Amino acid sequence: MNGINPRFYNRDSKSMSGSQSLDRGLAVLELLDNSPRPVGIREIARQVSLSPTIVQRLVKTLADHNYVKQDEETRRYSIGYRALSLGMSLARTDNLITYAHAELEKLAEEHQLNGYLGTLHGTRAVYLLSVQGKGPVAIRNEPGEVTHLHTTAMGKVLLASLTDEQAATLMGPGPMARVTEATITDPRQLLAQLESIRANGYATVVDENIAGVTSVGAPVRGVSGRIIASLSAAYVRQFCPDLTVEAAARLLMDAAGRLSAKLGYASK
Repeated sequence: MNGINPRFYNRDSKSMSGSQSLDRGLAVLELLDNSPRPVGIREIARQVSLSPTIVQRLVKTLADHNYVKQDEETRRYSIGYRALSLGMSLARTDNLITYAHAELEKLAEEHQLNGYLGTLHGTRAVYLLSVQGKGPVAIRNEPGEVTHLHTTAMGKVLLASLTDEQAATLMGPGPMARVTEATITDPRQLLAQLESIRANGYATVVDENIAGVTSVGAPVRGVSGRIIASLSAAYVRQFCPDLTVEAAARLLMDAAGRLSAKLGYASK
């Protein structure tokens, strides 16, 4: 991905929340964070729809504080080392992330599952944590990345945590984006699945996001019982021929149950 997230900057907006300079600086940071290579001033300016003069000033300020760095040979810019520290305190102190990491590590070590923690973010799901399994194929999603609600087990769990009316609003009238041939694009068809997801306590996705991959998700509850996140795992069926969807679902529900209990939820 080589672009900006519109939640940070929208040049057509007449009223920006907070500081315009901050919005613009965040847009530059996110562009550099998502870019697979260093980017020049003019290219940054084109991507964020600002003048090169403004971008030069923003980048200089970010570079002065080590949030971006410049390649001495190409004079292009990439994300800086200071940015690494931004999320470290959250990872150390947030109980949800800390406890989830232990559960996902267990799934990775003992069952070769690629595991994720995610929560609702607008009309998408956002990854909070990703732990790669020990099997031959890694399915990579980085913390902070967003994904579809309708193509992932994590997203379906989050949709099922809402009322049908709320879920329908998030999905819109359709058709929803098609990612693979198996993707459900009709919101009415997905709405019909939500009741069984609520009743069963888990969601499944088979080939709907990545061909050949099955994923299973289960809800994580806070102390009040409200679903605050989704724990999910994915595996390539070719390399896990003995792992059934039912067995994977039990692993995820058990892990999510332990995680919920650590967060203070007492099941009845």
